[in-house]
Amino acid sequence: MVFKSISRKLILCLLLLAVCGPAGTFGALRATAQTPASETPGVEKKEVRQKTGQFKTYKAKRKDTLYGVAKSNGISVDELTEANPEMKRPDYKLKKGDTIRIPLYETVLVPVYHGLKTIHVAVVLPLLGDGLEHKRAVEFYRGMLIGIGQLKDAGINVNVTVFNEPGPDMSIASLAVEIEQSKPDVVVGPLYPNHFTDIASISKHDTKVAIPFSSKVPQVNYRPDLFLLNTPVSTEIQLATSLFLNHFKKETTVVMFNHTDGNKQAFCTSLQQTLLDKGYTVLQYPSSTSVSAIAKALSPHTGRVVFVPNDASQPVLDALLNLQKELKGLMPALQTSLVGYDKWIALSESGYRNRLHEADAYLLSANYYFPYTKAAMDFNALYEKWFKTGLLDSQPRMAPLGYDFSVGFLGALNLYGHDFTTQVSPTSTVAGLPKLQTDMTFVPTEKGGGYVTRSMWLVHFKPDMSIVKLNNP
Repeated sequence: MVFKSISRKLILCLLLLAVCGPAGTFGALRATAQTPASETPGVEKKEVRQKTGQFKTYKAKRKDTLYGVAKSNGISVDELTEANPEMKRPDYKLKKGDTIRIPLYETVLVPVYHGLKTIHVAVVLPLLGDGLEHKRAVEFYRGMLIGIGQLKDAGINVNVTVFNEPGPDMSIASLAVEIEQSKPDVVVGPLYPNHFTDIASISKHDTKVAIPFSSKVPQVNYRPDLFLLNTPVSTEIQLATSLFLNHFKKETTVVMFNHTDGNKQAFCTSLQQTLLDKGYTVLQYPSSTSVSAIAKALSPHTGRVVFVPNDASQPVLDALLNLQKELKGLMPALQTSLVGYDKWIALSESGYRNRLHEADAYLLSANYYFPYTKAAMDFNALYEKWFKTGLLDSQPRMAPLGYDFSVGFLGALNLYGHDFTTQVSPTSTVAGLPKLQTDMTFVPTEKGGGYVTRSMWLVHFKPDMSIVKLNNP
């Protein structure tokens, strides 16, 4: 790794030790290649022949052969036999009058991507300091380093240059010039909103800018090479609504509880209107509605009932859990589930987990890190081994976010080069591996703007005590 800053070299040496851990660890991660795979990446097109999924039929004539039928229809013998499995039998013989399926193909133009064999990264974050924002930035960067190690194991080279971000009241203009002159493929940062304009101005086709923490970056609406790793509220609502529709089908009865000044009113208003437009059965009740009144209203309904509150506070969760329990006593055959929010995930780690499983709860969250999966436990162990400390208690978790960025975003640059935008990386590649916490695929903002992560999970606390993460296809 290469480190730069407006600070003195001595401080940078201390930063190297504090951020990267012992020298042996740092050396193990160091990338050595110095040139990218392609100097002029761009979207080219090539013709590809592919199946249409449709077939035509052909009636065999006297003296026909498989080779002749295939050739006359512009396909191979293998393609012909694949469409007609009976032809694979050892005793098969083509006879006059046999009906044969002929697969239809079409030629389409597909993009040709020039992936980067070496990815040059500029990190501009406040890594020097004792404040909480400094600790979070350091943890994010450490997670990046672990992810870069994973990339290196897959044969992908990454060169990192670190620029220490000055305080929010200091200008970053001259540092932005220095960063731009280093010609990175991607700039990671900054943290402080006062620096967004200068760093966003660096973004261009061959220099992406990825802002990791803030979801309120107005420049993303008009800078086409700017990416946000923190999903804005408006996009969260769209993603959460889509996720709800994908999982809960029309047979579901949705019961929405309205609380005065509920902190999830925007989402619930959007969800309600969408459900009604799609023909769902939606019932609305004030939060003060009695259990007996709700039981009476639900008595004619069969199938699944899902409760959705417009507030994410702990007292609302307590009230809904009690409501479900009382309804079960009155209506034992009633199948109920509860949809809630990310604030309740923290409660699941402090005594609520069994109750959430009993309630068949689905919690919506843009970021979900479950520390008891094998992948998470391995990551935690490696983090503690490298940096001699555990993860900060934050939401989202900073180190997993950094790791997911390296694997998902930098890995995608290896596949798609500077043309990376909304592509979904194949699961057979390192970029397509399951993420620890945050989905690193993106959706566009306004026309001519940049991209925001489409990360949204429906975390299902199943009655069998397992936890499943569901996301949009």
